[in-house]
Amino acid sequence: MRFKSTIPADDEGVPMASMADIVFLLVTFFMVTSVFNVGRGVKIELPETQSAESISMKDVLVRIDAEGNVYLDGKRSLLKEVGPYVLSKRAENPRRAVIVESDRTAKYQYVMDVLDELLLVGVTDISLPTREEGTESPG
Repeated sequence: MRFKSTIPADDEGVPMASMADIVFLLVTFFMVTSVFNVGRGVKIELPETQSAESISMKDVLVRIDAEGNVYLDGKRSLLKEVGPYVLSKRAENPRRAVIVESDRTAKYQYVMDVLDELLLVGVTDISLPTREEGTESPG
């Protein structure tokens, strides 16, 4: 005896509603897990060390590029503006850290000039970050 196997035809086609749900979930996932680079603007190469720590964006960031230009929280500034700017930020929050980043090819004199400006206004707790060997520099 022969039986005819009948497979019912799929009248609905591809269910697009569930596919739209999956796409929405994927978009949401990538939006939530993506990393935004906040330290854009000045391209500097930090010196390398065996260990490095991440920087909180609540800190006062002083950057020095290879040519000796000074940037205060991403805005180009004059050297003489460093001390008053840091003091004004410290007036808002006295526990705010001061971080001085310099390009690895910047002259040591540029770094010392910035540190001198900070010491003249009484800021002594200064961080000089590095990057871990084999990692890319931020910014």
